[in-house]
Amino acid sequence: MSWKRVVAITGCDSGLGWAIAARAAREGLVTVAGMYHGTDTAAALALKSLCAHPCELDVTDPASVTEFRKYVTDLLTDNPSYKLYALVNNAGVMTIGNYEWQTPQIIENTINVNLLGAMRTLTTFLPELRRTAIEGAVKPRIINIASHCGLQPLPGFGPYSASKAGLLALTKALRIENQEFGLKAVSFIPGGFVNSSSLLSNQTKNGKAMLEAFDDEQKSLYQDRISKLISYLQKMGDDANFDSLTDENILETFMQALLTDEPKELYKVESWRYKMFYTLFKIPFHERIRVWLLKRFLSLPSLEHS
Repeated sequence: MSWKRVVAITGCDSGLGWAIAARAAREGLVTVAGMYHGTDTAAALALKSLCAHPCELDVTDPASVTEFRKYVTDLLTDNPSYKLYALVNNAGVMTIGNYEWQTPQIIENTINVNLLGAMRTLTTFLPELRRTAIEGAVKPRIINIASHCGLQPLPGFGPYSASKAGLLALTKALRIENQEFGLKAVSFIPGGFVNSSSLLSNQTKNGKAMLEAFDDEQKSLYQDRISKLISYLQKMGDDANFDSLTDENILETFMQALLTDEPKELYKVESWRYKMFYTLFKIPFHERIRVWLLKRFLSLPSLEHS
């Protein structure tokens, strides 16, 4: 029998998620795209026009994850030639700001979406992926979208770096645990694409929430720095459409992870700038030099005192 491969992807409303869902659909894979903003948006309708299957999904809500899996399971049941081939955990959020600035709600949401959200979908889909692997009809895989921030924690990205470092660690453990079944777990690091996504869409709102939560001492120390940061970041991604990510290197590298019979543990996209700095970060410089390098790499106004 000729099997049709089913791919379930989270966080497909814009940016990387939308781009890889569109590409997978164009490649002929049965693509179920998890949409946080629902299935009536321009992004969802555009995916539907490519024969993808938009499905509402909030990875922080167990009931929503269960409904997402049911949608996929119904597809498999109604189409005997379909096999669950890949789960792509892409849903993610990011707020920039020193750890002390970020409210408990912001911190918890970052972990809840980026790490626990991936765990929820994994818990739900892992048994079916394992069964597919044991049957041997197709070679299934889990692809977790990680970040350079998980490799090298960055100032201003503490909770985000923690969530992505956790996801990298989880992926390594999953790969070893499921080796006996032939189920591969893969980390994909796409590099910088924030201007082509809505990843920072909540930065202004969250920045204001930080200021409102400060006491007088914190305001005297940080108010000007946060205001500068908000002003600097508020336009990043504001003009990005859901289909703004067109970087072929990112998309081609992801497709290697998705379609190669024996995928590697890690796929990484790096500009020359990322390669240079992340090579330097590995050198055991004096702490003052490392801090200088990190600030030079980020170039964020919030990292310097007023």
